[in-house]
Amino acid sequence: MKLCNTCNELFEDDKDLCPVDSVRLHDAGKSPFIGKYIDDRYRILAFLGQGSMGAVFRALDETTSRQMAIKLLHGSRASDPNSRRRFLREAKTISVLNHPNIVKLFHYGLLGEEQPYIVTEFLKGDSLAKRIRDKGHIPLDEALPIMRQVLSAVAEAHRAKIIHRDLKPENIVLEKDVVKVLDFGVAKLMFERNEESGSLTMDGKVCGSPGYMSPEQCRGEELDIRSDVYSLGVTIFEMLTGKRPFYADDVMGLMFMHVNRPPPSLNAIRVDLPFPAGLEAAVRKALSKTKYERQNNAEELLDDIEMSLSRFDKKKKESGPQISSGWIPFDDATAKAVHLALKESQFAITTPNEILCASGNFMREEKAHAEQATSKKDILSAASRHKFNVFVFTLVSAFLMFSALKLVFPEQPPPQLSTVEELISQGRNDEALSMLDKLKRQKLKQQEQTYVDDLLFNLGIRLAQSKDYQGAADSLLRVSKSSDHFSKAATLGKRYRKLGSEN
Repeated sequence: MKLCNTCNELFEDDKDLCPVDSVRLHDAGKSPFIGKYIDDRYRILAFLGQGSMGAVFRALDETTSRQMAIKLLHGSRASDPNSRRRFLREAKTISVLNHPNIVKLFHYGLLGEEQPYIVTEFLKGDSLAKRIRDKGHIPLDEALPIMRQVLSAVAEAHRAKIIHRDLKPENIVLEKDVVKVLDFGVAKLMFERNEESGSLTMDGKVCGSPGYMSPEQCRGEELDIRSDVYSLGVTIFEMLTGKRPFYADDVMGLMFMHVNRPPPSLNAIRVDLPFPAGLEAAVRKALSKTKYERQNNAEELLDDIEMSLSRFDKKKKESGPQISSGWIPFDDATAKAVHLALKESQFAITTPNEILCASGNFMREEKAHAEQATSKKDILSAASRHKFNVFVFTLVSAFLMFSALKLVFPEQPPPQLSTVEELISQGRNDEALSMLDKLKRQKLKQQEQTYVDDLLFNLGIRLAQSKDYQGAADSLLRVSKSSDHFSKAATLGKRYRKLGSEN
């Protein structure tokens, strides 16, 4: 079948143009549901995709002429009367959610007493997952409005005692300036509860997306809203860095890491991006292995993030460049001249020639001022003041000259660091580690030492994720005691060394 997106009519496959609107027809997908009506109201127009939840279609509400999304959920147990009652009860609970950032569930029911379906608003935006893939990562200033809306939506559901159970970037849609969270509670609609473990299962499998599942969800334990907090932590981590905190070759390995491995820091994954310490702490708390150590709900996580960024902005403003006026201990005319020179050096003077020019102008003004003195007392006073001012201005000029030279000839980092980065990008980790070890034996400046430690920590985490535990230990245990990463690097290094010896 083919669909006209203008009149929403379906036509046979042999037609290319709509006979009514003369626009090109689009493939409606391959599904026996295309063209069918649900509840004598929703006409299914096109197949949109298949996911773990079921099949998704675009439909037209014939009573309102609005486009809707219909999800036909997997219904392997819908023939059971108890399952049907549970589905209808849970769907009614979810349908009461009313928040601008939550996709509204308008209608729900069963097809033929067996096939569960839900009808929601139709969205045209891109998923957060696609945005992350396209951009590599979401910059902090762009990520913050997204985080606010997502956390606000989840907090609203938490207040209603509804757990999402499958929070991930694929379930977050960006429509211009509005963010929408999909599929609230749909996991609970789909799956039966295992009475022995308390987990939600389908055909004996624990449900959820392994990359974002909380440790208790991986263990099959009963969930509360703090499981959503963990999934939000993973989602925020991926949004800011472009990578999830854990990767593995198989599902069981990934679930093992969620349960047992401490997450890396944001800066360990992206050493090129500055993250406020408070934001690191908030995300790390959300990713705690024990739910009692996390924020109690999405609202608390949002408060932690907002507070950390507020402190960061305040600290940045307080430590910003300040131009002082009135601190120079000499007369007003000279103070004004030196202050002007300092101001020009910050905003205009960038070369040694410009500094010399400014100095010459000031000297000429001082000479003219001295020539205007008439009495001997005035001459002596002017001469004394002139010598003092020339001395002070010489110091200021020297400082400005030094600053300008630093701008023209900035310090270059050791060329080996660029080589190390290139080796790591090529996967030549042993060579990179050897070169970093040689660099550590050299006399490095503070900034260079910090950069070397960041590379060692980042390399160690990367080696651990590829299960090279011995290499990871060798890299992590070389991190300097002065590094912010030292405590975590020492702990992980000992753990990976033990794992390496066992293997």
